[in-house]
Amino acid sequence: MHPFRRLLPAVMLLLIIVVVGITGYIVIERWNFLDSAYMVVITLFTIGFQEAHPLSPAGKIFTMFIAISGVGTAVYAAGRAVEIIIEGEMSGYQKRKRMDKRIREMNQHYIICGYGRVGRQVSRTFESSKVPFVVIDSRPEAAAELEPRSIAHIIGDATSDDVLMEAGIKAAKGLVACSDSDVANVYVTLSARALNPNLRIVARAAIRDTEKKLVMAGADRVISPYFISGMRMAAMAIRPVTSDFLDLVTHGGQVEFSLHEMAVSKNSPLAGKSLEEADIRGVSGAMVLAIRKADGSFDLQPKASSKIERESVLVVLGTLEQIEVLEGLVK
Repeated sequence: MHPFRRLLPAVMLLLIIVVVGITGYIVIERWNFLDSAYMVVITLFTIGFQEAHPLSPAGKIFTMFIAISGVGTAVYAAGRAVEIIIEGEMSGYQKRKRMDKRIREMNQHYIICGYGRVGRQVSRTFESSKVPFVVIDSRPEAAAELEPRSIAHIIGDATSDDVLMEAGIKAAKGLVACSDSDVANVYVTLSARALNPNLRIVARAAIRDTEKKLVMAGADRVISPYFISGMRMAAMAIRPVTSDFLDLVTHGGQVEFSLHEMAVSKNSPLAGKSLEEADIRGVSGAMVLAIRKADGSFDLQPKASSKIERESVLVVLGTLEQIEVLEGLVK
């Protein structure tokens, strides 16, 4: 709602007083419209000019009524307007309008539902990877953290279809349901799948039994933070060097290269070629670690003779510059 809409009741009352005042002077004093309007204006704005004509006793009483009711209403409306400006509500409204416009223009973006501990980490990963995304959270305090970072966000209920539509779910590429509540994640998944059947949904489950419900609701992947953290801790204890290397590759760290996945389009010049013919390493410098074929199966040890099929996905290791070169080849 526009901040100045709060002034609407006072402005409407002021207009009524103006109409009543003009009508009253015409009826009581038999003045014409211009003189009546002039008298109402100088009374409301307390200008102190002389009356258009001498007032009768009834006209004086009527003028006192206009002065008391009208001036009080005008002062109240002016005070509210100043309050809105000083408190920055107008500025906040303009920022919100720009944010809404930015969200409407997004395409192939991700939606993060829930800005708790997990959602905060997901947003930071997306932000560092320069992935476009929108955060939905019901807590107003989340906006205080997201606004300074210029992160697109909506304060509302992620289980609501209207809120998901406002986040651009029709044009979104994926959704991460990572609320602290498993029930909320199930509802979000159900709503999101109904609104966009092609959406890729990754959901968080705190309880093991919830995983099946999330899959039935339409989630493509279900992650249990406690299960994953347990596996990671065990791996770090048993294979510390390997774990450190994977952390550097998958999370950036101090090295320049990282893991990426590249989808091969139907019209890609690489489609139908072998890795040797494509010479990805020689052209871009990136290294192909695995290939997920169009049927969903994986080639985990690709050879020089391995074929690059249309709509397959390449798992590659390389720097950002190398990945940008490769992106131009697979499209």
